[in-house]
Amino acid sequence: MLDLFVVVQMLKLLHAPICIYNRKGEILKALDETEDRKIIRQEDFEGIGEELLFPYIHVDENGIAYCLMQSGEEEFVGLGRVRIYGFQDEETRVYPYCEKEEFTAIVLILWKMISGQEMSARRLWEKNTDIGDRILEQVTKGVFEIQEEGRHHIPYSRELREMDSIRRGDIDALKRSMDEVYSGGTGILANDTVRQYKNVAICTISNAARSAIAGGVNAELAFSMSDAFIRNMEENLSDPIKIEQAAREAEYEFANMVHDLYKNQNASPLITQVRDYVSCHIHEPVRVRDIAEHIGVTPNYLSEQFSELMGTTLKQYIIEEKIISSEQLLKYTDYSLQEISSYCAFSSQSRFSEYFQRKNGITPARYRKQYQNCDTGKR
Repeated sequence: MLDLFVVVQMLKLLHAPICIYNRKGEILKALDETEDRKIIRQEDFEGIGEELLFPYIHVDENGIAYCLMQSGEEEFVGLGRVRIYGFQDEETRVYPYCEKEEFTAIVLILWKMISGQEMSARRLWEKNTDIGDRILEQVTKGVFEIQEEGRHHIPYSRELREMDSIRRGDIDALKRSMDEVYSGGTGILANDTVRQYKNVAICTISNAARSAIAGGVNAELAFSMSDAFIRNMEENLSDPIKIEQAAREAEYEFANMVHDLYKNQNASPLITQVRDYVSCHIHEPVRVRDIAEHIGVTPNYLSEQFSELMGTTLKQYIIEEKIISSEQLLKYTDYSLQEISSYCAFSSQSRFSEYFQRKNGITPARYRKQYQNCDTGKR
């Protein structure tokens, strides 16, 4: 049974009208204002069969979605129309945005209310997504062509050596792996040359991130770095040689992270948990008591153990990690000193400058200028 109170509350998450329709697509009851809103149209009902046995979702090529569910013999609940992907252009920005996961959750909750049946998100999209049989035909054809032409891929053992060197943080082994001479080449992932190199780079960077995670690097940090590497490549690089080199630089960076982790690694699981927490909250005020509560120990015990194992206080470690983060922002962004101080959650810009100068011996402004001058000299 449809609980109208719950449905009305869902409007705040959906950002689009929810209406009750008859089989002809005429609105019987609107649970929100529909004038000048993007709603399901009568022609959208033309393809609906005699009975909907599960929620019907239509998504067009621009990511605009609506959903219909049969709530009675001649009545349908309609959720529409929303943009379920973050990208937008002139055509799609006129539609309200509801993230795909939230849209899915709303559909599943309403379906449970209407039918009494539970359905997983996986099953919902399987029922509403038909990719046809041609994909298997194309795969079969592609494999046949590769075999006919006698093409070979890079040996899997070589890829394993490369990923393992990242997992161990062994920079020299990574270089040796990259320098190996072997028969075979990368797979053909696209007909366009630039797209081919970008696709290969995406695979390389994604594998490197996961190898770094296996080596002990914080998963959220590794995934975020992978996203940033790939997005930068997509948006700023169009030269195949530079794309290939960018992927290699990503591998080096991940291997260096594991190397530094092992170099300073203490066997204590408590230290690992502290590092992970600080890394994930580096742009927030990080307090000892918050970390202690997260780990499940007292603040005094945490501070004592950290100082004993690491040879520095936990408060000083937090400050140093924030300074390291600010150094990256000074090097690679044009954010103002005030913005960087705020992003790194220092209590004030003057306190940020004080801590920064204490660590580096120069002010943040001087550090940025010095790095920029050095970088210009390299070019």
